[in-house]
Amino acid sequence: MNDVAQQYFFSPTKGTLVFSDVLTDILQESQCYPDQAIRISVGTDSEEFGSAAKYVTIIHLWRVGHGARAYRTETTENFSGGDRRGQARFRQRIWKEILMTAMLAQELRSALRDAQQQGHLDAIEVHADVGARGGSSVMIREVIGVLKGYGFADAVIKLKPDAYAASAVADHYI
Repeated sequence: MNDVAQQYFFSPTKGTLVFSDVLTDILQESQCYPDQAIRISVGTDSEEFGSAAKYVTIIHLWRVGHGARAYRTETTENFSGGDRRGQARFRQRIWKEILMTAMLAQELRSALRDAQQQGHLDAIEVHADVGARGGSSVMIREVIGVLKGYGFADAVIKLKPDAYAASAVADHYI
């Protein structure tokens, strides 16, 4: 996993950005529309393609009732011939998704706290692509525990079907 300052993000609205540009854009949106509710969420989805997996992590900025903007970063991981297969690799991918989401959300939360005085943007939601149905259902308690360990409260931890940043927006770019 890369240092967030070295990652490139792509926004259909703004083009290619670095993390500091994403932060500036979020702060400008907040300043331009101070009376509008803003929700920020971070989520990751992945897909296996042959001997590799593609991960897409999204920062989703939603001006509630007035549209949204997404910033995505992508990573590819190649599996060596001796890597586990099937359910073990699936679990490995889910854990990497959770860690990528938590680390980026933690960095974003910290940067927003440092950049603003009111602190109204730092209640960042973390969206985990796990839910009560499917192969990831057995991991729910563990996933919530890890996200709490990263300092995220129950109120900002979202699972399927509420985890739209991971299960809809990031999934769209896989």
